[in-house]
Amino acid sequence: MMNNGSKVKTAFLIIAVCAVLMLIEGAIEFAEPEWWEDWESYHFLELLVTGGLLCAVGFLSVEVRAMRQAADSMAEKLKAASGSFNKLLEAHYDTWELTRSEREVARLVLKGCSNAEIAEIRNSAIGTVKAQTHSIYAKSGLSGKNQLMSFLLEELTDGNTLT
Repeated sequence: MMNNGSKVKTAFLIIAVCAVLMLIEGAIEFAEPEWWEDWESYHFLELLVTGGLLCAVGFLSVEVRAMRQAADSMAEKLKAASGSFNKLLEAHYDTWELTRSEREVARLVLKGCSNAEIAEIRNSAIGTVKAQTHSIYAKSGLSGKNQLMSFLLEELTDGNTLT
């Protein structure tokens, strides 16, 4: 199965080949000695359309390349931000002395999972999850899910608040 980049390249190739073939066909007709007698206005239009297609392929190629570079840059920035966020989380988890299980539960809480969903994902009892979340909040000094998310968001944004 072709990815989007391959599909775009294939489409450009098909358009460019068709435009070049149309251009060659027009040039052959133009080169024939009797071209003027048989030349009709639609031949000029064919050459004009072919030239337009080739220009469009060129312009679109430049734009696609710029978009691909921008997407690659964004992907690199997202990867760096994700790595930084993971380091931030791990640093706080270390400071709070969370166990491995508590770290897993804390990540699921941050993803927005309910206690029941966490219990199902971890294949544990809901009471165990409640005890682990209570322990996370007690060790971190935070009162619950909302305060945990707010605290980490503020840390992630370098403490810049709206007020």
